[in-house]
Amino acid sequence: MSYVVIGGTFDNLHLGHKALIQKAFETGDRVLVCVTSDKMIRDKPLSKKIENYKTRKGNVVGYIWENGWQSKAEVVKIEDPFTQGLRPKLTHIVVSEETMANAEKINKMRMKKGTFPLKIIKTGWVLSEDGKPISDIRIRKGEIDGNGKLLKKQENYSTTPHKQLTTT
Repeated sequence: MSYVVIGGTFDNLHLGHKALIQKAFETGDRVLVCVTSDKMIRDKPLSKKIENYKTRKGNVVGYIWENGWQSKAEVVKIEDPFTQGLRPKLTHIVVSEETMANAEKINKMRMKKGTFPLKIIKTGWVLSEDGKPISDIRIRKGEIDGNGKLLKKQENYSTTPHKQLTTT
């Protein structure tokens, strides 16, 4: 039986998150989904714009239910990126490019404890319309939406009054 772990902030649940979650459920008979606590996100860029834990967890759980994966899922709050990955029954970890280093650290910690390393499955980036990765930070900055669609910036029109033309 394969038991997969994934983790993340899952702010503005977007196509990249959904690809990660989908890969985990394609891979595992059971999936442990770890959602970062509000305390853990305080130092992230634009942290004041990050959805609260309850909202982020609710969005993840909703996506799991939409896809009928609830019987295979356990969703937990995490206070650090490593502890849940040390569960002895886990077999795989699905990560994105940006969380690969955490997976490698988890495996080193597991081996020190005498537990076999997790098989690491890395997902590729999901790209937006401009060919750049979809990410929470780009969404928080208002560059793209959760589907990778570019958001148009409002034009800066001058508010300075123009001289009226006079004709004679």
